[in-house]
Amino acid sequence: MTTKASPRNGWRGAARPAAEIVAAFAGLFIASAALGVLVTPHAAEWLRTPLLALAMWGAVLVGAFLLRLRRSSYRQLGLARPASWPRTLVLAVLAAVVANFGALALGMVIRATTAWPPLDLTYIRLSIEGNAAAYLVWMILVVWGSAAVGEELFARGFVMDRLTALFGGGRVALGAAILAQALLFGLLHAIQGPTGVVITAFVGVVLAITYYASGRNLWAPIIAHGLMDTYGLTLIFLGLPLPGHLN
Repeated sequence: MTTKASPRNGWRGAARPAAEIVAAFAGLFIASAALGVLVTPHAAEWLRTPLLALAMWGAVLVGAFLLRLRRSSYRQLGLARPASWPRTLVLAVLAAVVANFGALALGMVIRATTAWPPLDLTYIRLSIEGNAAAYLVWMILVVWGSAAVGEELFARGFVMDRLTALFGGGRVALGAAILAQALLFGLLHAIQGPTGVVITAFVGVVLAITYYASGRNLWAPIIAHGLMDTYGLTLIFLGLPLPGHLN
């Protein structure tokens, strides 16, 4: 359930959701630092990025704690059984197709109008191309564990709920929250360069719309996200070129 920051409360009503967003991001960065210092130096090189990706769960766990303080949960934000699994699966597949073709078109526009380099996925290709064990680990820990489930709970669940409250509730606040969470989502992928930030932000908008189209159920964007990344990771593993302005 989204808590509105009413005009009566003014900035005080917005302070709590803003602080909660900052706290959740702090959980992400602290978990990333801890993994980077304590775990990844002792792991094989191809395993380091998948282990670092688990830092997303630092943000998810902080979010769960803050939701509990408000007597809420991820279940109330949409991590519950959907009213219709067939409809959810159709929405997820449709979202994955729209996001992929939209990213392709956006990449073409970026290539034609800017001097930006392509979305840089070299770090993934060097880790998994032709390596079945690495592909499997990335699929479990990164694609479905961190990205599909972790990022959707965090971005489309916790962050978007808190942004809607921060902006005061209502349709305008909802639109602002969708755009703001997409921007934050894109910035989380800054390692992929400016093209990656813009394309990922676009995908964030598609996944947010999918969330609301499914009746605020998180399973549709979770499945869509997983399908998209499974497709991309499989192409990289097979040594095939990714379509669009992608490296």
